[in-house]
Amino acid sequence: MARRRTGGRARAAMFLLASLAFAVAFTFVVFKLIRGYQDELEKAQQVDDTRDVVAAGRDLHQGQTLTEEDLMIHKVRPAFVPETTFQYREDVIGRVPRERILQGEFLREERLADPESGVGLNAIIPRGMRAISINITDGSAVSGFLNPGNYVDILVTLAGSDHTEKTVTLIQACYVLAVDDRLGGDYGSRRGEGSVRPSVTLAVTPEQAEKLAHAHIKGDVTLTLRNDIDVTQVETHGATASRLIGEAGRTGIPVREVRAAPREAGEQAPQREIDLRIIRGSQIEKRTFK
Repeated sequence: MARRRTGGRARAAMFLLASLAFAVAFTFVVFKLIRGYQDELEKAQQVDDTRDVVAAGRDLHQGQTLTEEDLMIHKVRPAFVPETTFQYREDVIGRVPRERILQGEFLREERLADPESGVGLNAIIPRGMRAISINITDGSAVSGFLNPGNYVDILVTLAGSDHTEKTVTLIQACYVLAVDDRLGGDYGSRRGEGSVRPSVTLAVTPEQAEKLAHAHIKGDVTLTLRNDIDVTQVETHGATASRLIGEAGRTGIPVREVRAAPREAGEQAPQREIDLRIIRGSQIEKRTFK
């Protein structure tokens, strides 16, 4: 008996074709949805990808009042922006830097004086500190190389109760607020040729102000310049003429022996003479000790 054809193969082929078409359509729809989500995610990331940051358009110096011409706007990724950085010019205009800010650096809250502090010198005096000005010789002011924003050690030479002079370090890492009438900018002296006693304004505590004022009246004050990033405290022991003489052999001070001519009664003990140079600011005094 002949087998009857039922058409099963045709139906199976049609089913497979329909399934394949459905799979292709479903894959296309899923691809479009994923692509749409990716586009939306990229757009969302582009909105927050950068933010405006206020930066210095030129070198800014302590004490100067900021204007719109002093500022510029950078676009920076948020991950590289400190929390205290300003975003709008309006928040910075009229403020006063408390330290030097180089061109291109971000303006941060801690680098500017308080808005209520006003302008000029009083705006850059740290809270709890005092500004004191002293007149010293040009040599004691590091030969004119001293500028606002530097750190100095303050040395004072005083005569003791036994009439011997001693030099000690009175204050270490003292911040220089101004030199003459300069709070910043125009580095280098602007004094007239006849002026030999520059004025240096320092930021000190109230107790340090008392000591410095007394030392300036009773003795000679000398400033030594420090590296701007070296503000560590160093132990010192002071210096006196007797200590310098005792350390002459170690410090390289020339020492020579003078032997007296022998006498008939006997030979005298050898004598020692020490040449000592005493430097006081720009003055050099030479003494000979036996």
